Amino acid sequence: MKIGRFKYCLWITTCLTAVVTFGGCAGFDGIIRKTGPKYEAEIQSWKQAIKEHGGNGMWLVSRGYRTGDNIVAISTFSHYSHVGILDHDEGMVIEPLWPGNVETPLKDFLGISHRVVLVQPEGWTAKKGAEALVKARSQLGKKYDFSGLIGLPSTNRWYCSELASWCWGRQPDRLGPWHVIHPRRHIKMGSILFESGPRDSKPDKSTPSPK
Repeated sequence: MKIGRFKYCLWITTCLTAVVTFGGCAGFDGIIRKTGPKYEAEIQSWKQAIKEHGGNGMWLVSRGYRTGDNIVAISTFSHYSHVGILDHDEGMVIEPLWPGNVETPLKDFLGISHRVVLVQPEGWTAKKGAEALVKARSQLGKKYDFSGLIGLPSTNRWYCSELASWCWGRQPDRLGPWHVIHPRRHIKMGSILFESGPRDSKPDKSTPSPK
């Protein structure tokens, strides 16, 4: 019996080690917030790239420093944890957070991000982007869809990537954990116009890409 328990404990330890080694490392990248004057120029370079290449209704896929970001990134072994909808004209980002759907200044959104990717949704035009932004704004104040994270979505609540998908005409309210939309999926649902890489105190040049 003791041998059986030992083997069981060894198996659990091996599995946990494998998770951290081969998957969890990605999730832990960004768990420690990097702040200070030497990072300000880097954040400003992100803002400039988004200003140059962004458009209304585009997605900002990020790895944030909030508690919720850490939970999502670590539990899904991902470099990304969040996605917001860009209001390019006003320099704002519409994003579902635990308190509900809010509007955040772009500079604050980037300030709380370890890395960010500007994604132009497939089929984007200025008109379609404006329409997607109007849809996102219509949901400001709605509550967070916690149950949606485990595949039990609410039709009147939103988690971040759920709202970002809905704004572009994709149906997110499907039952089952396999239908949960992870923020990193949005990177493959359009064209990357800018990718910052992890915060490292070095300004990042924009990556031109045809719109």
